[in-house]
Amino acid sequence: MRLTAIAAAAALAATAGAARAEPASSQIKAAAFMETVATRGLECGLLRPWQASAIRALTLTDLDRRTPAQRAEFAPELDRSLAERSCDDEGVQAWVDAASRGFESEMLAPYLVVYRALAASPAPPKLFTQTATRLQFAPAIAAIDAKLDALAASGLPAEGGKPWPDYIAGVEAAVLDLTAALDDPDAPPAKRREAAVMAAQSAHIVELWLLDDGPSPPVEQP
Repeated sequence: MRLTAIAAAAALAATAGAARAEPASSQIKAAAFMETVATRGLECGLLRPWQASAIRALTLTDLDRRTPAQRAEFAPELDRSLAERSCDDEGVQAWVDAASRGFESEMLAPYLVVYRALAASPAPPKLFTQTATRLQFAPAIAAIDAKLDALAASGLPAEGGKPWPDYIAGVEAAVLDLTAALDDPDAPPAKRREAAVMAAQSAHIVELWLLDDGPSPPVEQP
């Protein structure tokens, strides 16, 4: 869903920006549109807080891959996008509607697995625990296990179409290997940065999900 979301955003945002005198690149239009979806979606009751944060994490990851010149285009492009789109914007509503069915299985699940792996590890990274601001992780792990079991029972595939047990085991192994770089002074800086981002984002997004005071939309059968 991550690549699909970026592609869909680019197509929608390109229409809005076609007549501008100095249009931003299609990648920056896509990023600005995604942030517009997160902002308007939260303001207008279309998204839960954790959903808006998951979209923003996606956008930040995408912007991190762009050149400095491209990133400089983002703020003015976002200002234009927000000025053009209100709560009744068809593009925002269409994106939310299209993404709703796979939001939990594709955008929440990775953070759930990362959170659970770090919370259950013998010594969770300090960045993770300080971001989660939680002293007891057992209730969180139980809630995550229940959600992952529900997703597996729903018939919706895990990211990449893998069986859920294989997907969970693969993500857990990868995240524990990656976050080991946080305590390794000889690890490449890029790996340490990636590990820090993953630990912090998973803690933030999953804690928002755990605090959510309303039910998520039901998981639909495929």
